[in-house]
Amino acid sequence: MRSGRALVGLTVVLTIVFAVPEWRIIELHPLRAIPLLLANTLPVLAIRWNPLAVALVFGVTYPLWLATPFDGPHEGHFLQSLPLMAALYAAGAWRRPLWLRAIALATPLWMMVAVVSGLWPVDVTELLYVAVVYGVVWALGVAMAGRQRYAEELEVKAEQLRAAQQALAERAIADERSRIARELHDVVAHAMSVITVQAGVGAHLVAARPTQAAEALSVIERTGREALSELRRMLTVLRDPVRGGVAGPAPAPQPGLADLPSLVAAAGDAGVTVTAETSGTPVPLSPGLDLAAYRVVQESLTNVIKHAPGVRAHLSVSYQPDRLSVEVRDRGVADPAFIPGQGLRGMAERVALYDGELSTAGGPDGFRVTATFPLEAS
Repeated sequence: MRSGRALVGLTVVLTIVFAVPEWRIIELHPLRAIPLLLANTLPVLAIRWNPLAVALVFGVTYPLWLATPFDGPHEGHFLQSLPLMAALYAAGAWRRPLWLRAIALATPLWMMVAVVSGLWPVDVTELLYVAVVYGVVWALGVAMAGRQRYAEELEVKAEQLRAAQQALAERAIADERSRIARELHDVVAHAMSVITVQAGVGAHLVAARPTQAAEALSVIERTGREALSELRRMLTVLRDPVRGGVAGPAPAPQPGLADLPSLVAAAGDAGVTVTAETSGTPVPLSPGLDLAAYRVVQESLTNVIKHAPGVRAHLSVSYQPDRLSVEVRDRGVADPAFIPGQGLRGMAERVALYDGELSTAGGPDGFRVTATFPLEAS
């Protein structure tokens, strides 16, 4: 609606500007002058729909105005060319193929031919100047249209970039939530397995062997405290450690293969005797790879505690020039109710993240979990 009102206002202004230089002619010959006046201004109202047609119409009506003898020949005024300039600019900026918009240049070309051939009694030098101005105005419209298209393309690309950034942010959030879920599963599953086993042992021994029952309760307390400490550390990472401009305590480092002795001791407290061996020369690992290997061992021992309690297990860590291997093997009979769940899936995801391979095998002689990581990934 605003553009329509602006177009009406422009038409009114151009009509006044067209009429003022030759107002006396309009007063003396209203029946001929007013229709020609309106024919040279009212088509501006159609510029929104077809500026090319408007420019071609002015190519006929404006020469007709100048060629009409009122009180003899008259050359008109430069201001009377403004409606045609507006139409040429709009035709140049029209959202149509360039070849179609270029047809509007036929108007000044036709005027030049009419003057040179003597059909239009106007000074050639003056009309040449006007024709050049017409061409410049049309070219300006073309340039502005190109600039507008370029701005729109940039806006579309910016919107696509914002959408891509949003998708990446959502993907990062989903990946982080998955990682946190794996961490929580590893921590809680291991701790609850130890606590459950020790609680059962304590319940059986509380009357007959109170000393061993007290030891079981001590293991439960220690395991629970360790689990709470690790959960607190994970929650600290999720929160902003800075409050009120004062830095909070730095979270504890992530566990790694160096912490396997405490993991083996916790499994022993849960009734699973674990023998551990390390072969090869240990090499520095990236924190992520170190944590992934640790979690594989932790989840494997947790499964032994839950599904084959009281058996012996063997843990081996092997450093080779091009890879790191960790293996947990138990000697018990596999639990027939055992169904691979979140633990094994989490291990597979961790290993795949570092281009490693995870293999599991179960049978009458026990269950084995082996994870192999290429050391280049570290």
